[in-house]
Amino acid sequence: MSFSATEAAFEGFRVVRRHPAAALFWGVAYLAMFLAMFGLGAGHWATFMASAESLQSGSGSPQAQLEAIGEAYAAMFGGIAWIIPVGLILSAVLSAAVARSVLRPDQTRWGYLRLGMDEVRVLIVTLIVSLGLGLASGVALTLVTALAASGQPILALAGLLAGLAAIGGVIWLAVRLSLAVPITVDTGKIAVMESFKATKGRFWPLLGMAILAFVMSMVVSILGGIISAAVNLAGGGIEGLARFSGQSSVEILAQAWLPILLWSVVNAFLSALQIAVVYAPFSAAWLGIRGR
Repeated sequence: MSFSATEAAFEGFRVVRRHPAAALFWGVAYLAMFLAMFGLGAGHWATFMASAESLQSGSGSPQAQLEAIGEAYAAMFGGIAWIIPVGLILSAVLSAAVARSVLRPDQTRWGYLRLGMDEVRVLIVTLIVSLGLGLASGVALTLVTALAASGQPILALAGLLAGLAAIGGVIWLAVRLSLAVPITVDTGKIAVMESFKATKGRFWPLLGMAILAFVMSMVVSILGGIISAAVNLAGGGIEGLARFSGQSSVEILAQAWLPILLWSVVNAFLSALQIAVVYAPFSAAWLGIRGR
């Protein structure tokens, strides 16, 4: 079977139109994570923003700049260390929900959100794909860096060509693995190699679809950024957390709960719309390839 890349690219908007409550559920899931992120780590984020402001100003000695970079990284990792596993689980749950909204549109309960074996399999597939792409990118970057740092013009040119080839290779691999999640949800089994089979001979339509979805995601991001800027202006802005650096999370939340809440709400529902726009097209593509 075949699929229309243009038609599939707009599937995210159709999902939200068919079942607007699904986007609401997904937004609430993101909102819970954002509020937990600030509620448990507001002090870390305040320190990170203060360090980032110091770096942007460019003031101070090189030693002070290095210290600011160290503080920024320490604060960032202190604030997000626990978020990484939570974010991976939430991503698997939402990815499965988006796939389910396309493949099984009648299962609307809880906005297609579930906690079961589908989500476990999607998490495993996501980790496999991420590690594969990360490893391929790392090997390519190491090779290109070694050639470029040789100091010889011929090798530097070879490094440039190798870099372009590496980028193409990573894009090719990403497209070939792009249907792993929807196939996993559809078949109920981990389907990494099945994605290679399904995408054989369909690289260019899938790449075109992905580019269209990315462009639409950027449009949503720009429009959301305008709304976010207006909300931040009304609430004082999340960047204002920098002035609370050194205070405890409780003290920060007592003084800055409004900008934190406004930022979290706007970005939660913007993220929910973006995940539909970006992820749903691949499930629609698989539906077309598999046959409706």
